[in-house]
Amino acid sequence: MSIINNDTEFRRVLKKLDKDQLREIGAGFVQNVLHLNKDKRVARAVDVARNRDASDDELLAAYKATRVATVDSRTRCGADCNWDEQAAHFVARASAAMVAPEGVCKAADPPWQVVMSCRMAQNCALIAADDDSSNDESGNQYRIMNDYLVSQ
Repeated sequence: MSIINNDTEFRRVLKKLDKDQLREIGAGFVQNVLHLNKDKRVARAVDVARNRDASDDELLAAYKATRVATVDSRTRCGADCNWDEQAAHFVARASAAMVAPEGVCKAADPPWQVVMSCRMAQNCALIAADDDSSNDESGNQYRIMNDYLVSQ
């Protein structure tokens, strides 16, 4: 097995995962940025996504809750351009895509929506902190994916 260290390989591997694996790995990506969102509905969605035995009803309930959390967080960050709230919004958005029932997420590629929303959350957090370091969330995601694949 090769080590993933670029987005081309990363996307190729994502496309090979089944829906349960995508939820599990998505939970890992969201967990990595969860500290940027304090909403219990988002944390609950991570727990549901990690549970391979989660029922369709549990997934749908988690999706509906995270959609509300996404709207709530968008309202808070709105016109004030609050970067901390913007980061929380992207984490909520990632969690909604992570647990969305098939065909419900409006994104063309829901797993990639999870990935990019997590990266955007980290970008927003860097801006809020006036931190000029680079965003290494893609590297974090490669590591999470590599660790996940080794554990399978």
